[in-house]
Amino acid sequence: MRYFFIVYALLAVLVISVGGFRGEKFKHTPFRLFPDMDEQDRIDPQEASDFFHDGLGARQPVAETLPQGFEPADLADASSKSFTNNNDYYHTGLLNDEVFGNGLPVDELGLNEENLPAFIKRGKVVFNANCAVCHGISGNGKGVAAGYGIPGVANLQSTVLPDGAIYDIIVNGRGGMSAFGYQVDVKDRWAIVAYLRALQYSREVPLDQVKDAFDAGIAAQAK
Repeated sequence: MRYFFIVYALLAVLVISVGGFRGEKFKHTPFRLFPDMDEQDRIDPQEASDFFHDGLGARQPVAETLPQGFEPADLADASSKSFTNNNDYYHTGLLNDEVFGNGLPVDELGLNEENLPAFIKRGKVVFNANCAVCHGISGNGKGVAAGYGIPGVANLQSTVLPDGAIYDIIVNGRGGMSAFGYQVDVKDRWAIVAYLRALQYSREVPLDQVKDAFDAGIAAQAK
């Protein structure tokens, strides 16, 4: 046992001689086995920098460049993802600076009777991937998040908000809901709106109009 205390004392002396006492100040750079990113080659917000000729650390984006995944609205086409936010109804949901519009921007989305069902199905896919965890698969506000006691999740089946307002909430968030404009592109935002309207309509449509589809769905689930 005595050898243990001797070894322990020697180790303590060694540690103190190398690292010093807690709180002691050194003139030399200390040795840090795990620096934990205390020092990084970065510039803090509003910090000056001698590296640039104007002395400013905060830099503007390089001319003629765009963030990856973004495209100017005037160059975006049907096959591209667009996260831009121009001032027109298609990009904001606003008819003017204050009033939200109702209805889908059919021309900008290129919708017709043939591709509308596929557009709504796309909205279901995007909704289930991004919204259903809180709002529920049926949009009733009783998703997985509600089981953990998260309050204020909207019931989208009964919302009376205009289409443009729903679009704006998807982009910018509201209350406890985060903004999804950074990950859901413009067309998919409108696809979610279209799918929500389809969900609302499905709760009001007469049974005789959907009975065959309903029975087929029940039969498929029973297999």
